[in-house]
Amino acid sequence: MLTHLRRLFRSSAAQAPAPAVSTPPPDIHMHWFGDTRRPIPDWERIAVAERPDWSIAESDAFWTAAAEHWLRALAESLGSGYRVQSSERFLLLTAMPPAQAQAYLKFCETARRRIVRNLGPLAQPVGGGKHVCLVFIEDDAYYDYIAHYYPEGGEYAMSAGVFLNAGYGHFALCESHADAMQPTIAHELTHALLAHLPIPTWLNEGMAVNTEHSLFPHLAHPSAQLYTPDEIERKHIKFWTAERIQEFWSGAAFHRTDDGSLLSYDLAKKMVALAAHDHAAFVPFVLAAHRDDGGAKAAERLEYPVENLVEAVLGEGDWEPQPQGWRGPIQPEESSSER
Repeated sequence: MLTHLRRLFRSSAAQAPAPAVSTPPPDIHMHWFGDTRRPIPDWERIAVAERPDWSIAESDAFWTAAAEHWLRALAESLGSGYRVQSSERFLLLTAMPPAQAQAYLKFCETARRRIVRNLGPLAQPVGGGKHVCLVFIEDDAYYDYIAHYYPEGGEYAMSAGVFLNAGYGHFALCESHADAMQPTIAHELTHALLAHLPIPTWLNEGMAVNTEHSLFPHLAHPSAQLYTPDEIERKHIKFWTAERIQEFWSGAAFHRTDDGSLLSYDLAKKMVALAAHDHAAFVPFVLAAHRDDGGAKAAERLEYPVENLVEAVLGEGDWEPQPQGWRGPIQPEESSSER
């Protein structure tokens, strides 16, 4: 979940010359953006080589090979002992000792199997290359890298990890947050497995938090929260208004650098938990939900207006989504999902 510390990303992070990269593997022609600090592939140009008659296995092999070359180039640019390790469904760029890296990959594989089982038909099928996870040694390297995926300048909440749903979607985490790495990957992996669905941010984040808590139940305990249940309830009542709830529906509130971010995650978690009680209705709702209206039209699958979920948590109010009045998101919709 977003913390309430703040960081001003340096615009220079996206302006330094890109380092030289090594020769790509056979049958993979890599393309790189030329105005980035680290090697960032131009995935749209790379995708031109993908053939429509390829099987899922052939497409998977093509993208995995491209990702491996990208990670080798990134490892060279980072130095400090970074290397690429792999497992059945994951590629890991890290400077961890090999045994520790393999233990981390084993957790990733186990978590993926459990999350796929929990998500059922909502999970993205295998294909399009292995999951990519970047684990940076230091905070500075982590923020310097993810700054490539944010608008230049600006103030953003700090995070323990992020799923960057841009180009080749991938996870970025920082090793300095070691105690949060496993819950973070569970959270971000849920985002990755839902990335093919154009669902609203509140639904995406609510499912990710609930999935994270299903794997790590102690994180849902009141003792693990920043505020007590009574305190969080009072904060909800004080914060949410008819105007601010529109930030929640549009997704902008999740990127606030004040308590609005934490309250958005908490509200989303509770709304998803309520909606998911009726599993038979919830799955069709998620498959039909769209970020453009906050899931309002898809709520016919639930057989009640989507704002009823807000009312169940906050009480009566003017909570209906009003997408015609939404302004653009603080950052691109496909840019990232933080926690």
